[in-house]
Amino acid sequence: MFKDSCNSGDFIIMTPLIEKPAIMNNILAQHIVEQMIQNGVKECCLAAGSRNAPLVYALNATNQIKVYNWPEERSAAFFAIGRIKATNRPVAIITTSGTAAAEVLPAAMSAHYLGLPLLMITADRPRRFRGSGAPQTSEQPGLFGCYAHFELDLADDEKCNLDEWTCKGPAHLNICFEEPRESECKMIQVKRNLPDQWLNKPNVFHEEHLERYHNFIQIVKNPLVVVGALDVKNREIVIQYLLQLGAPVYAEAFSNIREDNRLEHLKITRIDNIWNTAEKNNYPIDGILRIGEIPTARLWRDLEEKGGQVKVCSISEQPFSGLSWADVIYTSLEKFFIAACERRLKKDFKFKQWVEADSLFQATLLNLLHEEPFAESSLIHSLSKIISPNSNIYLGNSLPIREWDLAASHSSRGYFMHASRGVNGIDGQISTFFGLSDPHKDNWAIIGDLTALYDMVGPWILPQITDTSVNLIVVNNGGGQIFSRMYSLPIFTNPHQLNYEHLAHFWKMHYEKWDCIPNNVASNHKHRLIEITPDVTSTDRFWTKFTKL
Repeated sequence: MFKDSCNSGDFIIMTPLIEKPAIMNNILAQHIVEQMIQNGVKECCLAAGSRNAPLVYALNATNQIKVYNWPEERSAAFFAIGRIKATNRPVAIITTSGTAAAEVLPAAMSAHYLGLPLLMITADRPRRFRGSGAPQTSEQPGLFGCYAHFELDLADDEKCNLDEWTCKGPAHLNICFEEPRESECKMIQVKRNLPDQWLNKPNVFHEEHLERYHNFIQIVKNPLVVVGALDVKNREIVIQYLLQLGAPVYAEAFSNIREDNRLEHLKITRIDNIWNTAEKNNYPIDGILRIGEIPTARLWRDLEEKGGQVKVCSISEQPFSGLSWADVIYTSLEKFFIAACERRLKKDFKFKQWVEADSLFQATLLNLLHEEPFAESSLIHSLSKIISPNSNIYLGNSLPIREWDLAASHSSRGYFMHASRGVNGIDGQISTFFGLSDPHKDNWAIIGDLTALYDMVGPWILPQITDTSVNLIVVNNGGGQIFSRMYSLPIFTNPHQLNYEHLAHFWKMHYEKWDCIPNNVASNHKHRLIEITPDVTSTDRFWTKFTKL
């Protein structure tokens, strides 16, 4: 359709008449991108396609959002989770319609349990196609169920207000577009220099939270404090609180207080068989005080079986207890522990014998690590002493996490420890690591061989983060060996004889293979894949000896 724009003598200049569907597409795309900007989204992972073309052009019309392009939605969404962790801001993932939208579900589940502001924007066909079975058409509203804390289905000139999103978990915007045309998408304009009105809304602290904690401390006689992952802003106040409380502390690596020497007289390092060890040293644990995120240690699963026998008090900025029978004090850790320190509640906990026994265990463990230098745990121990200070270190799944907690050096090297261990298991670990990598630090990930296979598309992003140094360590022990000590059937370990050299070359990463840790792990290469191959016999001997410690 055309109309006259100018009639001058014999010449008639014709310009296209933009049809209403195109106008609606453009208005809707412009509105969504402007809402993103005004609500703190500065980065976006985009899996571009025809259905989300209006959003692609709207993003291209602004310089206020950095766009990472991805051909695959699942890894893109996990990269977005990494970026959220790195920036402490909401990050968007934009997909086309159909199964492309469903690929975001694993990351949505993870973001829900981690309390991360993942903005999921899924393009959709017009509402009239729902239930028709038309190509690339599915029932996308409600796709993420309880994992979307805020959800809207938008079409035509409908508007949304992202201010209603709390940013305490994922949000889903489903955007219905008529068939896009490039000539019309090119006309989209986005307002310049829009204000960023996003505020990170802290959790609320109530005096009632403190009373619940006081009741717990008054009841228990022999508590153990277990510290999970902590936000950097909370670490110092938690340390001050622990020093004042004076109870034994098991700090996981992700607490980033594990190596703080001020806690040396409180520190317990041996987590396996902890109940018997504590009782043997005249400190029968009758309560667990958890601080931070849900611990990854086996101890937390043991609590499920001890329901009622051991009292639990969880203080966290996430609303999850990690247990079927317990609740959680969901609060601001900073405000809570400032108030707790002001109350100066302290009891005399007698656990010196346990700490002394734990110190002897550490000395014996170090001897064993030196006896079996090529065992998997020993390689992790050596690596923990030689990575450059102040590096980012990401542990990608169960076995590296447990072996780092067990064997990594307790000397303070200023590492920033990260993980995404929870509901996602081995899913999306490489992409998450690349997302949280810091261009101003050395970045190291330690993942298992099956984890690497599961996220092989993750290195797609490397050409877009060329200013960032990444070292991806794949511990290749021929399968999921964490199950080998649990089940006798080989099928649980998914045994294989693969190596990762060709994967490194495929993604243009520098490749190295280590069967021992070199004296110097520095490199001039920006992007490395390092395959570590522990000695199977030495690893078996290590665990046989360890069970006798």
